[in-house]
Amino acid sequence: ASFHAAKAVITMSEWAAASVCQDYGVPRNRVHVVPGGANLDETALALVPPTPVPQPPSPQHPLRLGFLGKEWERKGGPFVLAVAEALQRFGVPAQVRAIGPEAKALPSHPLLQPLGFINKRTQMAEFVSEVRSWHFGTLFSSSEAFGISNRECLRLGVPVLTHAVGGIPSTLHGHGCGQLFSAHPSPETVACWLHDRLSPYSAYQELRRELQQRAVEFSWGMAVGKLKEILE
Repeated sequence: ASFHAAKAVITMSEWAAASVCQDYGVPRNRVHVVPGGANLDETALALVPPTPVPQPPSPQHPLRLGFLGKEWERKGGPFVLAVAEALQRFGVPAQVRAIGPEAKALPSHPLLQPLGFINKRTQMAEFVSEVRSWHFGTLFSSSEAFGISNRECLRLGVPVLTHAVGGIPSTLHGHGCGQLFSAHPSPETVACWLHDRLSPYSAYQELRRELQQRAVEFSWGMAVGKLKEILE
């Protein structure tokens, strides 16, 4: 009843909007999608100095795949490790850097580097420096209503690898965000895409530069502006 009485229903993803229309019968012209922004303090973020683009993958500096979130299993951590293993087989040195889970909750694996919890409120510079050192953030969840971690990576100018589950597709928009794969790809599919995308490395560097130029699009400030337009 509340949905039908509302002049506008606002969701964070197309997946949720489709549910409002199909499950509750709300006309599509009254349902709006406004993706949420990165949960980062913009004032603190502005004080963090720029960070150079990561170096090309090498034995000394492996390709960094970032994992951000507490739920290692649900958010696809084991799959990201499998991608790193596939990259190694393709001759691309790789590692997975995990922010969020406690080390004791993670498997012991030579390609996994647990970083534990990094408090964005008190350790903003450390958090930003770590995320910007990644070549790609990742989110291969078994279920996901949206995926704020993708928005945080993109806000920091880091492209993401993810797949089309739940509301995840709405976390990306425009050119240069990384890659949205069909749901549940094989590790080899993702590894092949990475192998091709990183050669020549100058193309990857240009992708980072382009994404950095539009990074503010993934902030809550941008989302609030869109909400204001709808509510007015």
